[in-house]
Amino acid sequence: MRILALGGAGGMGRMAIAVLLDSPSITSITVADINIELAETFVKMVDMPNLSAVQIDINQRDELIKLMSSHDVVINTTGPFYRFEIPVLEAVIEAKKLYLDICDDWKPTLDALELDEKAKAAGITAIIGIGASPGITNLMGVYACSMFDNVDDLITAWGEWVNIKEGKKPQYCIKPKQLYSKLEKETEVANAAYVHLLYETLEKIPTFKEGKMIEIEPLTETKPFSFPGFKKMYACHIGHPEPVTLARTIKARSISNIMYIGETFTGFVREYSQKIRENKITIEQAAIELDKKERELTKRAKMGGAPLREYLGGPPNLSVIATGSKNGKRKRVAIALGRNPYGRMAGLTGVPLAIATIMLIEGNINKKGVLTPEEAIPDPMDFFDRLAPYCGKNLSGKDILIIREEALKKN
Repeated sequence: MRILALGGAGGMGRMAIAVLLDSPSITSITVADINIELAETFVKMVDMPNLSAVQIDINQRDELIKLMSSHDVVINTTGPFYRFEIPVLEAVIEAKKLYLDICDDWKPTLDALELDEKAKAAGITAIIGIGASPGITNLMGVYACSMFDNVDDLITAWGEWVNIKEGKKPQYCIKPKQLYSKLEKETEVANAAYVHLLYETLEKIPTFKEGKMIEIEPLTETKPFSFPGFKKMYACHIGHPEPVTLARTIKARSISNIMYIGETFTGFVREYSQKIRENKITIEQAAIELDKKERELTKRAKMGGAPLREYLGGPPNLSVIATGSKNGKRKRVAIALGRNPYGRMAGLTGVPLAIATIMLIEGNINKKGVLTPEEAIPDPMDFFDRLAPYCGKNLSGKDILIIREEALKKN
């Protein structure tokens, strides 16, 4: 199988490629990126004969389709997805290629699902949002809800956790510092993850409540996130796709997505969001400034500053909590990812993308059309069993999950 990795020179793409290079089912991988210097430097450092680089501007539709035509599978880590999801997916459908991405914006997720019939007509499988959140959180949510006869509420959540246990660095993983030290200069560009985060604060966001989809203000505070056995965390709603996709497959009263990144950093997000809405700063400029704030907070945290105290003792950075009933008895099930792949966000996002890609090309996913993670992967524990080796040696899916159940009183 020939893999085309759009945005493959970025952090998420490089991590996915590092995992895919170990697969015997893959004959070649093309790192396609607008930053050809970065892509070529990465390829040279990995030094594998089946890895090559090519420059591509994904806004050039004809060139993009031509490039896709010489590959079997397209993986896409080019963000922000509110700009690029639909043009890339439409090109994939025209080229009739298998497709996977890490789309984490709710609007293009809904737009992508509207292309389901076109994807089926083209005979392809397109799996969207198979990263951390969405992706891992969706599958943890499905697994948690499988422990109930009736589900009342499902919370999918992501945040900051300082006590992260990571797996071993993949053989072909190139650390950012190693990569950028080889370049003549590192251009200051907006972090796509922060562009995405800020974008999701500019307009009302969807959440599923009392059996229907409603819109709420972004960053609306919710009660502190309380995962059994960990400190309660400041939390607020954010516009990730989980509520709009999980509501399609899980019968629940309410489904929400919240983040717990600390009140201090959330305050900075609110500040820059307001500046963008007042046209005082562009979203790209705000993302650069927010990135600098995060680096400052990280430095202070390492010195024992306030941000560290906010995060210390909090739950792992990906978790879900479901409430409902089983055999007539009410209970709560909380599941978190207790161990991570190497590479923090890059590992949490790129490794699931690579795992799903391997599952697809090996025939473990057979459905056609545009699919969400929970629709594409029928057995969540199969996925977590595949993720576990990247989180530590000799581990299974249940070894990397923290699972807490507790009985609840009847209403």
